[in-house]
Amino acid sequence: MIGQTLRQRYKITKELGKEGIGKTYLAEYPVDLPVTPQYHCVIKELIKPWKPDLDPLDTEERFKKEAAVLFTLGKNHAQIPELYDFFEENKKFYLVQEYIHGQDLSYEISSGQKWSEVEVIKFLEEILEVLTFLHEQNVIHRDIQPLNLIRRYSDNKLVLIDFAVFKEISTLEVNAQGKITSAIPIGTPGYMPNEQFNGYPQLCSDIYALGMTAIQAITGLSPQELGRDTNTLEVIWREEAQISEALADILTKMVRYHYKDRYTDAHETLQTLKQAGLFSEFSATSLHPIKIDDKYGYIDQTGRVVIQPQFDSARNFSGGMAVIQMGKKYGFIDKKGYLAIPHQFDIAWNFSEGLAMVKIDNEYGYINKSGQLFIPHQFDFAENFSEGLAMVKIDNKHGYIGKSGQFVILPQFDIALNFSEGLAMVNLDEKYGYIGKSGQFVIPPQFDDALSFLEGLAMVKIDNKYGYINKSGQFMIPPQFDFAENFSEGLAIVMINEKWGYIGKSGQFIIPPQFDFAWNFSEGLASVEIDNKYGYIDKSGKFMIPPQFDIAGYFFEGIAMVKIGEQERYIDKKGRFIY
Repeated sequence: MIGQTLRQRYKITKELGKEGIGKTYLAEYPVDLPVTPQYHCVIKELIKPWKPDLDPLDTEERFKKEAAVLFTLGKNHAQIPELYDFFEENKKFYLVQEYIHGQDLSYEISSGQKWSEVEVIKFLEEILEVLTFLHEQNVIHRDIQPLNLIRRYSDNKLVLIDFAVFKEISTLEVNAQGKITSAIPIGTPGYMPNEQFNGYPQLCSDIYALGMTAIQAITGLSPQELGRDTNTLEVIWREEAQISEALADILTKMVRYHYKDRYTDAHETLQTLKQAGLFSEFSATSLHPIKIDDKYGYIDQTGRVVIQPQFDSARNFSGGMAVIQMGKKYGFIDKKGYLAIPHQFDIAWNFSEGLAMVKIDNEYGYINKSGQLFIPHQFDFAENFSEGLAMVKIDNKHGYIGKSGQFVILPQFDIALNFSEGLAMVNLDEKYGYIGKSGQFVIPPQFDDALSFLEGLAMVKIDNKYGYINKSGQFMIPPQFDFAENFSEGLAIVMINEKWGYIGKSGQFIIPPQFDFAWNFSEGLASVEIDNKYGYIDKSGKFMIPPQFDIAGYFFEGIAMVKIGEQERYIDKKGRFIY
């Protein structure tokens, strides 16, 4: 079939799948029109049943009827492929459907890899919403399983493909009572419940299949690897999963052996899930800004958009609020997306220690969480509070104020950073040193460059080489690197001969210099660059997520922002796109 053209319009380019009742192909269209480039579609080929007592007109009528249903479904739900065309040719039926550019769920549900409870809740919510639409039309999918759920690349949503009703057409026969029935069970073993196997599918048959898929995700075991109770025939799985009793009870009811013991349909299942409070438990725990069509909104850690895109810029949440920009002004929202402090500031930073730095009329001050100006705007520059003090700038000199707004350390330094671990890095006469909270030097100015203390050490530069000192000013790791950053999670990135690696606090290399660029570790992973692409390594230097991104950020609360071209997306620690 490869290279053949059907109906003078659809050119077969690749075989996607093969079953006993037919094949699935990738095709280009419309080859009968001068269109460049050509579009892609999926063509399903079904063997037309032939039995002496089976009226061909009955078969054709049923094919058209089911095609009409699929056409309506695809037109009315974005997570069901559209039906473009259907026809008969060379004694075979053909369906022409929308091509979904993505990968099926089997890539995410791999043997031995367990999903978190949050991931399973998100999955159930998304598919139950699609199934609710189907069941409202009294349509049963009959073959829900990982291979028939495609994660669409363009929006990260799951698309439900391969409705089993068309497979049934190829197996039709007339039974002893003169009724047209399917000769063989339609569905996938392991995901197909007993009543469906016996030819009597119910709406809750889809609930069983979805429940088995969710159990596979949360246990890391396929349906064939799970046991059954010899007396009740119920699936044995709960000891294989670490989840809440509420979710476990819902999944158990979804996969009960007898269909009358299950939820009736998708709507009932979804409502039970919502009433259990499982969505609210995870939806507000962690929110991350995401850019969608030039506006910023927020997603949770599962990739669900919980605050719609509406802002011109947005930052991470801190202290229950996040800075957002609307037009040329900045304000603060809460985790429900409500404007907690109206956008009125020229610049604003997130809350730290109960106060946030804001800029009004070219001067900096501090507000409290009610939005009241707590320390009047009066400084030429300012940073947020850290360890009870904040660095501010007046007349080109830097000093430190307390939360009363009064100077604790008078402006006197050329450059200054906030306090960290009891000390602050300052610059005086082009040399860097460290002061205590009295303003007195603990480590005199002597370095050409320096960073704040983290994990007991600070990076400093002398004679074009970088090393690390302790809080007494003694070198714990002598200056020897071409560049370096502070320690994070026990390791620090350093550069030698234009390659980046990681050292431990002994100064010895834990991960040898080999990367074109590297970032500090965060939540056990670090972003590194090789051949203009970024991936993530663990603390042994092993790639956990292969280099594939144009930009890759830090992991924060389990997910990281990455860029592919100009598109911002988020991944989890397995490298799976959650948005």
